Amino acid sequence: MSLERPARILHIGLNTAGDPVGLSRGERALGFESDVLVFEEHPFGYPADIDLAINSVGRARSMYRRWGAVRAALAYDVIHFEYGYTLIHRLKYRGGGLRTEIPLLKRMGKTILASFMGDDARPPSANPWGLNDPAYLEFQRLVQPARRELMLRNADRTFFVNPDLRRWLPGAGFRPYASVDPLAIDPVPLPGRDPVVVVHAPSHRGIKGTEDVIAAVDSLRAEGVPVELDLVEGLSHGEALARYGRADIAVDQLNIGWYGVFSVEMMALARPVLCRIIEDEPGDNPFGSELPIIRTRTETLREDLRRLCADPALRQRVGAASRCFVEAHHDPRVVARNVLDGLVPMPST
Repeated sequence: MSLERPARILHIGLNTAGDPVGLSRGERALGFESDVLVFEEHPFGYPADIDLAINSVGRARSMYRRWGAVRAALAYDVIHFEYGYTLIHRLKYRGGGLRTEIPLLKRMGKTILASFMGDDARPPSANPWGLNDPAYLEFQRLVQPARRELMLRNADRTFFVNPDLRRWLPGAGFRPYASVDPLAIDPVPLPGRDPVVVVHAPSHRGIKGTEDVIAAVDSLRAEGVPVELDLVEGLSHGEALARYGRADIAVDQLNIGWYGVFSVEMMALARPVLCRIIEDEPGDNPFGSELPIIRTRTETLREDLRRLCADPALRQRVGAASRCFVEAHHDPRVVARNVLDGLVPMPST
């Protein structure tokens, strides 16, 4: 793409874990014009630039707003679809596939990008801890393969942020989360007092293994270990961040096998994180031994927590390494540069 001005970038879809807005702000920091369009405000309060608010109106007005957004998208050079969503999103009656605005955008010369985050690409059979609602499962059965095929066929680049998704997105590439700007989060000194506070913030209790986290902490407390659990749920993103800084240790998830944005936030605060990380095959862990997360699983969590609770120096050491890791790999400016490299000219600084 050859332009005499900085490229204009529009992110469309779900603002999952604040990743689209984080990436967009990283693009802005590089000198691009970048906006985020969502269908509804995120329940955790992640910001966006354009909110269609389609759930508050009827079907006809919703489609009017969607087509209006398609027209507005033509003013942008790069369209980055998030979580498999497009503005016009209808199953074809015959032959499978989806009817979307992507053919129009491609005819108009737009660069198309796509990012997948989790259950937008992962089949329900690969996530037994996920939502089991029959209507949701039927929707996934009909739409999910069509979404994957649509983006893999049409996007100039397709990305996934969880390494296991590569199995269902052949030809796509891994990219780290861009949700957390380390320049906006100051590392907080460890409290250095008893009891040791373990924070756990499940977006989905089943996937995160929350009941096992509760059981592990309760077991240690019953033995007399000075530890307590701070279970953070139902708060806005800003309220949750304020709680995170009071903790000594974080536990992310025990089931899926990769860390989430919560881990990135805790590492940015210079906190040690415990999480299940699957490392059975090449590609399971793109960072290898550089990843400072302490590997754990349901069967070992209690003893892993015991070791960390008893060793303040270890908590300090892992926390410092975690902060450095986030600065190196999760800085939205770094991620944005890698996503766009070779597709659009980088603005001169």
